[in-house]
Amino acid sequence: MNGTVSRRVFVGSVAAGVPVVVGAGVAAWPFTDLNAQRSTSAQQYGPVVAEVRGQLRDALGKMRNGQSGGARQLATTLRIYASTVNDDQLREALRKVNRQRLLLTEMNHGELVRQANELGLDPSRLPPHSLDRIGREAALDRLIKEGLSPLMRQVADYVDGIGEKIERLERRSGGAMALQVALRQPIPDPVDCGNCDQEKAQADNALQVATVACAASVLFPLLAEVCAAASATYLAFYTGYSICLAILAFCRAYYN
Repeated sequence: MNGTVSRRVFVGSVAAGVPVVVGAGVAAWPFTDLNAQRSTSAQQYGPVVAEVRGQLRDALGKMRNGQSGGARQLATTLRIYASTVNDDQLREALRKVNRQRLLLTEMNHGELVRQANELGLDPSRLPPHSLDRIGREAALDRLIKEGLSPLMRQVADYVDGIGEKIERLERRSGGAMALQVALRQPIPDPVDCGNCDQEKAQADNALQVATVACAASVLFPLLAEVCAAASATYLAFYTGYSICLAILAFCRAYYN
């Protein structure tokens, strides 16, 4: 990075996309024993999906430690996970269900908490979700038209972009941690800090998709694994958003 890097570039190309170690900040989510979790997952899912979810957990941990390989692993694993989703079954079920009933059925928050725990995330850091009728309508229409796997691949592409940003930092810093690189940057302009609005919008959309998919699983129990896949997709997106918030806070504190 050169001395002309603006604050927006600092947050946009580094902060919004690069997982760094921020002490007890937003991105500091603890992990527990991976092998024990995979054993539990194998009892809940088939062996392939259980392994995929174990890889997701592993990749999320590496990514938040600033490892580009973790982002690559997460992106690849999400694409594999997408291939296990039965979009036709999901779309058929959504066409048959009473639309108004589905839109008013809330996602089981306890299930989302369980999913977060399974992927090594602290569920207390998840934002509360409320009834967003417009967002839910749009999510339902999207799922009926496309199924879930296209969104999962979209998230994978987003995570691949994170991996590219981390790799660039690794090359320019000689392997130093991204936070150390950021500390060497000149103080940016006060009006150019950037924001995490795009990441928040994407995370909100992924939450609405997960809400609809999991509400459908309440009405159609055969869709339970689709609910799990949608929840994992949302949690991956939300991880990116939380990282953006942590670095944005650092950027503002650094300037002030």
